[in-house]
Amino acid sequence: MKRFPPVEVTLPWRVADGPPVTKRLIFTGPGGGHVWRTPLNEEAWKRALTEVGVIPVPERGRPCAESRESGTHALRHSYASVLLDTGESIKALAEYLGHSDRA
Repeated sequence: MKRFPPVEVTLPWRVADGPPVTKRLIFTGPGGGHVWRTPLNEEAWKRALTEVGVIPVPERGRPCAESRESGTHALRHSYASVLLDTGESIKALAEYLGHSDRA
């Protein structure tokens, strides 16, 4: 964090049309804003998974294998599990994840 300090970004927080809130982000996109899931998954996460042998290296010019079990969606589930384990309510978790109901 000394080499790449957090960046202040102002966005609606918790809900898409909520009031803007400034937060310090450790991971940012190329332009310094928030990270978008698809580029992160395709350009960084899957590349890292191939480097450590979790998913196969794709043939030249081909995309990486689909990896729902170990892709960024798995990170979402890990995040949810950690929050539930620490006592966060289902209602709050559903809101954090952008679900309209707890199902």
